[in-house]
Amino acid sequence: MEKITFDAMRNYILENELTDSVAISLHPDSFDELVMDYLDFNGNQIERPFEILGVEIRQDNTGNVVRSYIHTDSTLQ
Repeated sequence: MEKITFDAMRNYILENELTDSVAISLHPDSFDELVMDYLDFNGNQIERPFEILGVEIRQDNTGNVVRSYIHTDSTLQ
């Protein structure tokens, strides 16, 4: 995915039928782009934890997720 936008992320979640059993990790640059697009869409309001359609969106701080790539993690123990 070239640029991760709010619409693209929402479509990705719907198309892949993701639920709250997963979380999405994004490269810090992709995370920042998504947050800025989300703020524009949602009137400069954001909740913590950051979720779209009930799926938590996280910033990767490990350096393992490349830019413009969506990485899913199971939240089940």
